[in-house]
Amino acid sequence: MRIQLSLMAAFAAGMTAFSAAPSAQAKLSLVHPFPDFLVYTKSCKAMVAAINAAGVGVDIKGGSEAVKMFQQPGAVSKGSVDMVCTPAAFYAQAIPENEAIATSTSSPAIVRKNGGMAIIDQLHQKYFKVKYLGWIDSGPGFHIYMQDAPKFKKTGLPDFAGVKLRDNPIYGAFFRALGATTHNMSSSAVYSALEKGIVNASAWTSIGLMGLKWDKFLRHRLDPKFYQTDIGLIMNLKSWNKMTAKAQGILQSKVIAHENSSRAARLSEVDKERKQLVDGGMKLHNVPAASEYLKTAIESAYKRMEERLTKRNRPLDSMQKLRPLYQQAATN
Repeated sequence: MRIQLSLMAAFAAGMTAFSAAPSAQAKLSLVHPFPDFLVYTKSCKAMVAAINAAGVGVDIKGGSEAVKMFQQPGAVSKGSVDMVCTPAAFYAQAIPENEAIATSTSSPAIVRKNGGMAIIDQLHQKYFKVKYLGWIDSGPGFHIYMQDAPKFKKTGLPDFAGVKLRDNPIYGAFFRALGATTHNMSSSAVYSALEKGIVNASAWTSIGLMGLKWDKFLRHRLDPKFYQTDIGLIMNLKSWNKMTAKAQGILQSKVIAHENSSRAARLSEVDKERKQLVDGGMKLHNVPAASEYLKTAIESAYKRMEERLTKRNRPLDSMQKLRPLYQQAATN
């Protein structure tokens, strides 16, 4: 009887170890830069839930309280965290070509098909020791939101004299090209800065302003939108290479599925939030020289990209290849 019980216990232990092995092998840690209430964090968590349901374990460690916002990409590169959902512009110092994503007029499906995303992935692996898994929550563009009604120069471009504009790595070059005085700060610091009058204008995407409650202070918006959200999922390259081919396939397929579903969801939210902002008293102002405004946005980003690459003695060929691929127009 004792022998039989011992055999049963050993069998049960073996089955437990067998069932736990795949998830133990693929258990990954993940951080995110934005607060839990923002749609971009909710979207990242929804993707993680789908990955976990498919059998690849991902443990969400938290947001900026776990690792500071702008330090998260570096933490993934070094391997102290396995993955992060974050804007590509947040680590464009390491990979200047990342600006092709934010300035893109395309979609994830198109740049996967035309080879643009493969080039981005190769650059990530070579220069940052991470795997670029995908571009999620694409679609919404950026607007400049202001406390006071905007003024315009004779050229038809915005006049930012006297405007204290909050900056971040995504659009800093564009703002400087427009002659703006900027204050660089993370999104988590903006509400307090608005409240204290440190800044009185900030860019943000077409969705999410009300969630941040910045609309309490910012009552004017510049149209048209420029750029688009460039949030991606990156993974430490050693962690990726340790995974089985099956686990890699599951993870990649779930990311691709979320690229498409999250884009559709975010685009559907743009018009809804626009109406809510207008109904709440937001005034929309069209930039008279809209084409020059958008041209400046693109050219300033590519100029910064070229300067960064030249400073690092890096070749410009990838930048030159990426521009037409990421500027291929999206159909939705």
